[in-house]
Amino acid sequence: MEPDSPTEPPRSVARRIADELAGGGALAVVLVGSHARGDAGPESDLDIFVVGPEAFSWRLEHRDGLLVSVSARPFEKHREAFVLPEKVCSAVPGWRGALVLYDADGLAASLIEEARTWTWGPLERRCDEWVAEEVTGYAEEVHKLAAALRNGNRSTAAVQRSLLAVHLAPILAVNRRILYGSENRLWDLVAGAMGEGWSRTQSAALGLGGGNFEQTCAAALRLYVFAAEEVAPLLDGRQGKVVERARGLAQSASL
Repeated sequence: MEPDSPTEPPRSVARRIADELAGGGALAVVLVGSHARGDAGPESDLDIFVVGPEAFSWRLEHRDGLLVSVSARPFEKHREAFVLPEKVCSAVPGWRGALVLYDADGLAASLIEEARTWTWGPLERRCDEWVAEEVTGYAEEVHKLAAALRNGNRSTAAVQRSLLAVHLAPILAVNRRILYGSENRLWDLVAGAMGEGWSRTQSAALGLGGGNFEQTCAAALRLYVFAAEEVAPLLDGRQGKVVERARGLAQSASL
């Protein structure tokens, strides 16, 4: 079945949804993402942030031919995203480009202003600590992938390969202090920042290089080696031992 075509402009749909949310108790409603920026494509979803009760939660729905994502949090939870390393890279540009749909008490306006004046400075140490622990944690996936390849367990190897190929880039985005308005650009932005070696290896690990299964797994292991070398100065003694062991395993298993 073909998807329904939009029957009215996306921003008109967003404003109608905002009116409904406001009637249900939302304190503020904003449009974020591609439809707020003006670079949406035919399959782009309508991303709506709600400041209000947790009762709204998060939901996906189809409205007027559009996929609509509604994400609701209390005001302080939205603000918290500006100081959480795992959220800040997308939260800050999201709020910077937000289009206000409803804001009776100025809460959305205050979040937008905070995003526009936000800097990395107060978060530097917290980001470094988060990056170090995340890369340390992914040592476990390296061990699992190496073991799966040795034992011929292709299903497990495929999962661990994918975890490394997908999840190392967001960690290095924090390490490189990369803000991204759309997750669709994340892996390309990290590749551009990390250089040609990472870029080629990431493409191979994601299956874009035309390699066979074993080659894509080896590429995912090499990605971990790149990440380990990148964050080595941030690691404490415990983390350094874990990462160095995984790095050596990754190098030998990817040969």
